[in-house]
Amino acid sequence: MFWKKSKNRKSFKCSKCGEVHDQLPALAFLTPDYYGYLNDEDKKNIAEISDDFCVIKHPEQTDRFIRTTMTLQIIDACEDLDYGIWVSVSEKTFDEYKTDFKNNIEGKTYFGRICNEIPEYRESTLGLHVNVVTKSNGIRPEIIPHESGHELIKDWEKGITISEAERRVQNMMNNVG
Repeated sequence: MFWKKSKNRKSFKCSKCGEVHDQLPALAFLTPDYYGYLNDEDKKNIAEISDDFCVIKHPEQTDRFIRTTMTLQIIDACEDLDYGIWVSVSEKTFDEYKTDFKNNIEGKTYFGRICNEIPEYRESTLGLHVNVVTKSNGIRPEIIPHESGHELIKDWEKGITISEAERRVQNMMNNVG
């Protein structure tokens, strides 16, 4: 991906589709961090991952993750910054959500914990408590953070500036590949 500015118009070339877009890209994590910690052998033997679901079967426990979105409002622009974040959920939640994924009822709420380290924050974002709110027609659910003093939660509540959003996009693109 690259990011360029010209005449106050933002655009980027997506590394996935190769197209040039005029809006901020979503900052997506392709896997939960816990999947990334596995060695190649464990990824083959104890983990299953798709675009929306991940299961890691350790001898002592099984971890289940779903892919979600989180939106930060940009307070001085007419767009938002979206994150694609993995969340750990219970077995019951995972099974119910996966069964209904393509035909989900909008507004169903589950408890989860963030499973990606978002680099802009000094404090770890791993394990922050969130509500997972479903959307219909196979659209990924949105997460609503629980009340906390964490910087991420403050940004979610109050928003960030366009310059901060652009900085985050640029930093993430610089760290791709």
